[in-house]
Amino acid sequence: MLEPKDEIKQKLDVAEVLGDYIQLKPAGVGSLKALCPFHAERTPSFHVSRERQSWHCFGCDKGGDIFSFVMEIDGLTFPEALRHLALKAGVELPAYKPRPEDHTKERLIAMHDVAAKFYASTLADAPFGEAVRAYVAKRNIPAELVAKFKLGAAPDSWDALVTCLKRNGFTDAEILQGGLGLQRKSGSGIVDRFRNRMMIPLCDAAGNVVAFTARQLPVPTTPDPSLERRGDDGPKYMNSPETPIYKKGDMLYGLHLAKAGMREKKSIIVVEGNLDVIASHKAGVENIVASSGTALTTSQLRTLARYTKCIIFALDEDAAGFAAAKRVLDLALELQKDPNAPQFEIRCLIIPDGAGKDPDEIVEKDPDLWRKIAVHSEDVIEYVFTKRLRGFEDGSGAAKIEARKALVDELLPYVAKLQRPDSRHLYLLRMSDATHVDIDSLQQMLAARVAPVKGAVGKAPISPVPIVALPIVPDTKIDQAAAFLFGVALRYEGFTKEILSVIREEMLSSDLWKTLYNALGIVYHAAEQLPTPSAPQQTLFTRLRTWLDAQGKLRETSAVNALALRMDELLVGLSPTEVRQEADRNITIVSQERNRMLRSALERDIREAELSGDDEKLQQLMRAYRDIVSRK
Repeated sequence: MLEPKDEIKQKLDVAEVLGDYIQLKPAGVGSLKALCPFHAERTPSFHVSRERQSWHCFGCDKGGDIFSFVMEIDGLTFPEALRHLALKAGVELPAYKPRPEDHTKERLIAMHDVAAKFYASTLADAPFGEAVRAYVAKRNIPAELVAKFKLGAAPDSWDALVTCLKRNGFTDAEILQGGLGLQRKSGSGIVDRFRNRMMIPLCDAAGNVVAFTARQLPVPTTPDPSLERRGDDGPKYMNSPETPIYKKGDMLYGLHLAKAGMREKKSIIVVEGNLDVIASHKAGVENIVASSGTALTTSQLRTLARYTKCIIFALDEDAAGFAAAKRVLDLALELQKDPNAPQFEIRCLIIPDGAGKDPDEIVEKDPDLWRKIAVHSEDVIEYVFTKRLRGFEDGSGAAKIEARKALVDELLPYVAKLQRPDSRHLYLLRMSDATHVDIDSLQQMLAARVAPVKGAVGKAPISPVPIVALPIVPDTKIDQAAAFLFGVALRYEGFTKEILSVIREEMLSSDLWKTLYNALGIVYHAAEQLPTPSAPQQTLFTRLRTWLDAQGKLRETSAVNALALRMDELLVGLSPTEVRQEADRNITIVSQERNRMLRSALERDIREAELSGDDEKLQQLMRAYRDIVSRK
């Protein structure tokens, strides 16, 4: 019987899973490539093998299977990734006992799931959910979106949720730690944190509820005892406190529901409010997340850049919108000083005057209008420049020298961020026209500003990708040929015996390649000793990986993954005859290099024999030397 992990891998294709996050393009039979979501690059070095169900980036040297990818991109633990992919594959998991270090998070996630279901059931049919049902109906949120976003209602009760959670085995300490309860102001015990509010669950990238936003209900415009609320004088929106499973600066509302939309539109729209996201889904625009009313953070930008290279911010056409655009641009500039940060484009869509103050209001008036607004965006630097220059030229202080100098100081950092020389030049021309500072002076100022941060902000140098990824780059010519032949053996097992007969451990300079060739010999010869199996035999690649995993050789396993993916690319389109010719060429390189090394060693020994006067040894060495020289 298969283990759940193996059953999931059998049912899910690596390209299907990774394709939910990144845009994959064909790179040969059974191979795909993409821009790596984990580091900055402009040419694809991220490769996927459907045959081996693995992935590897030759730029940052990360790689693995579907589990390691989901863990890396969504920031999940292995148990979380296992549950996420099991749900996708339709695989039932046995009862899971978390490790001690995972126990707290597992318990808090389970508790929030119970809380979300409690609030949802309250909204659905409980008498004290009537006020929230009325509010949801007033907002025209259809039932399918209520279910999709797991909306709920907190009853106007002191301890309804606490009672439910305790009934499900959670302790006071856990309820307090998860932010769902509060210590009573007098006496012992705890009470619900949220009462008489519309509950909006906040989910992580995998869709687990980890916190809540609770919206205060508006006072009814017409007296109705069933809609009256008692003494909730708190803020309009009340959020869960930060917990071991919820960090406000990391949260992006709706991310788990935006992945398909991001993949289709190749962009993500960022708005401020959670209800804006729900309204946008109602209009059919699903590539959207919310910063949940908080100032955007570099952590959130990094997360979005892993999923898409185009991040669009919805802004008002007013001073507040312009200020928000500058904050976003400054944040992006700061992040891009890190040469390892993912590269992305920042754009903005402007909500025109009169359309509505936010997507929620726009959709309420005219869903089609929001759909039209959502497909038109502009580069945020273009927006900042146009808005700022127009304001400067229309202002009364435009003729003042200090104002012109201030404008140059304000805009020049944004020009420095641009990577295309023609774009820099064009923006400098616009600055020159507005400030009357000549273009040469601006270029000198720009050069002085760019030089100290060229390595960080400018275009990252792109170096050729070697035959295998760091840290397994072959050091010598013979190691390079051995790497190619090793890869051929992984793909065409029929070559393996010949390759093992040509290459000896002492010929290799790298300890890694020595280990790999020894392992290859062990695994290959072990199969020769086995009786013919009744089921098809595993490939040499799979047998080698299994052996390396059992030995705990993680670095060697990574090297085999990387090399196998690279060989998929190198050998694509080659016929068996052409593969044979290329293998022969590298075997010749190995043989010639081996002869050269032997000649060098013999020449050294011959000199020593001559100096010592050992004629017998000298004659033996000379015969061996002539034999080496005569070899073709």
